[in-house]
Amino acid sequence: MPAPAQAVLSDEKAFALHERCGAAAYGLDREQFASIVRDIQIKYLPLASPDEAADFCGALRLEELVLARGCAAGNERAWQDFISRYRSKLHAMALHITRDAAHAAELADSLFADLYGVSTRDGVRRSKLVFYTARGSLEGWLRTVMAQEFINRYRKQKRVVSLDEQEEEGAQFVAPNPQPVMAADARLEGATDEALAELSSRPLCAGSLSLGRPHAGGNCASPGAA
Repeated sequence: MPAPAQAVLSDEKAFALHERCGAAAYGLDREQFASIVRDIQIKYLPLASPDEAADFCGALRLEELVLARGCAAGNERAWQDFISRYRSKLHAMALHITRDAAHAAELADSLFADLYGVSTRDGVRRSKLVFYTARGSLEGWLRTVMAQEFINRYRKQKRVVSLDEQEEEGAQFVAPNPQPVMAADARLEGATDEALAELSSRPLCAGSLSLGRPHAGGNCASPGAA
């Protein structure tokens, strides 16, 4: 039985939403915007009817979505608006999480770097903002990302401190177990001994050693023969 066909947002509905949320101001044309919202709809509501797809996409926080995607694409105006709206909030979030001004500044700066996309993949700048799907507020998503970054940093630091403490206390780190040596098969040893004994009792000639094949010529002299 064939799988139900996926219904995606129509061009008409997508272009109307594009106009409504002001996506063009952040450098997103109608086709780019339609592709973004359709990807989100297919991810979370793949078997929707056309009307359900339109309702789902219309309920997304589209103004925040296009701001995030504009930033991810490097749009200057989007970044100006993002910093104006969220910079102080991000520092306040970081201070609330770390309870320390210096650590808060470090955490917030690290998150800004991830959002801007300092790291690259295949020469393309990668921003975490592409993972925002507009089903909740951008501020709430940023809070979650920052909290996860803090947890990751804490776990990494805890591992480093734990190893340092063990070294200071003289702990000996256990070397990995070597691969076990396989015991010889007694039957294989016996068969090998019999084959060697049989070979030693046979007369040899130079041709019999060539490529492991018996000599094809005349008779070989036995040991001790003239």
